[in-house]
Amino acid sequence: MRVLEVDQWTSTGKIEGKQLSELNLAGVEGGDAKAARVIFGGWAVWRDVKATDEPGIGNVWFRVDGGCLRLWKTNYCSSD
Repeated sequence: MRVLEVDQWTSTGKIEGKQLSELNLAGVEGGDAKAARVIFGGWAVWRDVKATDEPGIGNVWFRVDGGCLRLWKTNYCSSD
């Protein structure tokens, strides 16, 4: 299956439920998303994964359901 992988800070923005066609990483606001984008750049990439796979540390996966992004799996890093 295909998932959208984002960094954990970008995931704190208002992504959940957003229409895929409207997603613009530069416009993700809320939580730590904007600050992280300014400091770290923020990122999002498409990955092909298996249902048993898990995201790497500090990464969050969203699935597309009915054209909307839905939070699926997380692996937040708490080392900071």
